[in-house]
Amino acid sequence: MDRYYIKICNSTNDTAKFFIESGVEIPFVVISEEQTRGRGQQGRKWISQKGGLYSSFVLKKIDSKRALIIGALAAYKTLISFLPVKIRFPNDILVGKRKIGGVLVEQTSGATIIGIGINVNQEAFPEEIKGIATSLFLETGAKKPVSEIADILICEVEDLERLDYEKIFQEYYKVVSLRGKCFLHLRGGREVACEIKDIDEELDLDTTAGFFNFNDIVWIEWIY
Repeated sequence: MDRYYIKICNSTNDTAKFFIESGVEIPFVVISEEQTRGRGQQGRKWISQKGGLYSSFVLKKIDSKRALIIGALAAYKTLISFLPVKIRFPNDILVGKRKIGGVLVEQTSGATIIGIGINVNQEAFPEEIKGIATSLFLETGAKKPVSEIADILICEVEDLERLDYEKIFQEYYKVVSLRGKCFLHLRGGREVACEIKDIDEELDLDTTAGFFNFNDIVWIEWIY
């Protein structure tokens, strides 16, 4: 997989889209040290300070659920050798209750973009997120070369991409956390408070409020 390193950009996903439109051969990955307009799910701002790993993997078109699981598992497997992390369904990477990484999947014509952000060497976070965000440095007290974490992440994505969906889901199912109360924000503006009891291979949810198709869920708001 070809690698494109950028010091700073608006968003690695947006840069990846520009590269696709410019005819760059797929697959490839864009990696940046800093984003000025990083974004997460539902267009929410992803604060992307220097010291983090911000990456966008461009693959030939695959299903969004497969892409989401590849991204979450790759981030999890990259970090698990350094500290105890978990995947909070569907794609947040947590240390305890604090977020250390996340995944954003976007589709374009002919390509799938898996954006993966990991907080690596940040020493502090802005006031509005310092209670819910953490970094590898803050948790371990040791700084790691971002390039080293990037190399591990790229290998994990490449390895997972080769597996069939059933194997990827089995790995994901073993480590994903469904614990806790949440609000399901559904298409049409409906909100449902529930606890998730189980998920199936389609990521459809069996909850205390009934069964929900994953494709009908806009986003999940977790309540501790």
